[in-house]
Amino acid sequence: MKRIFTILCTLVLCIGLVGCSSKTPFEMKEITATQLQKKLDKKESFVVIVERDNCPYCEAIQKYIKKTKDEHPNLVLYKIDTTEYGFTKMDDGSNQLQSSTKDGKILLDMAPYFLYTPTMYVIQKGEAKHVASGYSETDHTVSLWDVDSVIDFENADTQDFWEFLETYE
Repeated sequence: MKRIFTILCTLVLCIGLVGCSSKTPFEMKEITATQLQKKLDKKESFVVIVERDNCPYCEAIQKYIKKTKDEHPNLVLYKIDTTEYGFTKMDDGSNQLQSSTKDGKILLDMAPYFLYTPTMYVIQKGEAKHVASGYSETDHTVSLWDVDSVIDFENADTQDFWEFLETYE
């Protein structure tokens, strides 16, 4: 009887440990600008990566994510494709964009100094609070800047891509 009790206790303990250590795999969720706006309106907190077609840095970061995502469970990264957002510079001397589309205007309302892809925004309670732009294939880093101005890559600090995500997730 004592032996059966010991086996049952051990079994319950093992099941409990396995249940507590369960991890969800890394997930990338594509969203539209309208879905982004709803998340902002609900004051949600999340990280979104902004990309576009024919961006070699976007392709490189996606390749790196696919290769290493299994090492980073419990993270969700939202992805928005801005290829059709009608971005143009405000004027010849400006480093700020304007958009001819509703979707582009939604993104620029959230991040008025958005200029380069890929760019990741940490949204906290519906507001962009941290930003990382670009991607270095050499050391897998992104460049850190503030959300209140266009990034200056020469003066920006860098951080490992996954470390950036894990810091704010």
